[in-house]
Amino acid sequence: MLAFLTPPRAFAQQTGTVTTKWRDLPIVHIQLFTNYNAGCGTVPATIGTQPTPHPGPDAICGNTTTPVDFGTVMAGSAYLYKYAVHLNVQSNDPTGVDIYGEGAADFFLSGTTSGSTMSVSSLYYLPSNATTDTNTGFSPSTPFMLTSNPVSGYNEATAPSIAYTVYPAPIAVSGVNNSDFYWDYQLKVPFAATNGKSYVWVVYTVVGK
Repeated sequence: MLAFLTPPRAFAQQTGTVTTKWRDLPIVHIQLFTNYNAGCGTVPATIGTQPTPHPGPDAICGNTTTPVDFGTVMAGSAYLYKYAVHLNVQSNDPTGVDIYGEGAADFFLSGTTSGSTMSVSSLYYLPSNATTDTNTGFSPSTPFMLTSNPVSGYNEATAPSIAYTVYPAPIAVSGVNNSDFYWDYQLKVPFAATNGKSYVWVVYTVVGK
């Protein structure tokens, strides 16, 4: 019988440092409050002393769960809605968040899904604050644009959602992970607006950086 002996082999032992990196998906929690101040309501754009804000019948100033209601407005006129919304954002992303705000539907006559009376770009937003501001119906503002992404579920009773494919330009950014944002709304009613109740959905989306 033949026996073959395998000669011992030399193994080199290597030492060093291994660095493991991973990236967690950011967690974002948002709360949206409407009519967040007791001074909320519609202020017509008038020259001289600004009138006292007066909300529509569906809004209750200081009640953060009631709608932003401009009340009765006139075609061809402009209005400011004081203390419209307060958005609180909390995230675990230390680099902050981007905030998107888009109209999810044109203004529609109440109870219909067609027969638009005015464009969503007739609704504008401008920064406010938590107590007082000097905004009037003449203050510079930026229009809410109609989303170019698919929208589902919008009507008077159902909140919409946006299925993003490409994010638009943000309406606000934050470099910290706990932020508050406040906006007034402006409504610039086209001359072609018709009689009847109208509504529009605005959808806020917050994304960690």
